[in-house]
Amino acid sequence: MNRDRGVIKWTSMMLPEHVQQLKEMAKKHEKKSTPHFDGQQLEEWSRLLAKAYHHEMILSVTTIKDGIEENVEGFVHRIDQLHRTITLLNLAHEKTTLSLHDITEINVASEFEYDE
Repeated sequence: MNRDRGVIKWTSMMLPEHVQQLKEMAKKHEKKSTPHFDGQQLEEWSRLLAKAYHHEMILSVTTIKDGIEENVEGFVHRIDQLHRTITLLNLAHEKTTLSLHDITEINVASEFEYDE
């Protein structure tokens, strides 16, 4: 059976700059991009955000920023239509502001009564 080590066997013959460039290319390839959504999806999110704001529901919001996917949970504290951001408040009373351009998914995590 052939036990080929792939690219590893060639890295010793490559210049360090080339190895670094290959690593950077692989890292870029792994990064995700924010998908574009149609008006229907944005309208659905708008209704969900308004409902979550008025009924104090915990949302789970997935974002992609700089190619890195992140999941944030919290109550809708503020919806800023001018700057197109939402601010979530988690159970530890920490605020997280998210750009609507970075959001890839919004789901209801749970309905929970929030005590200030």
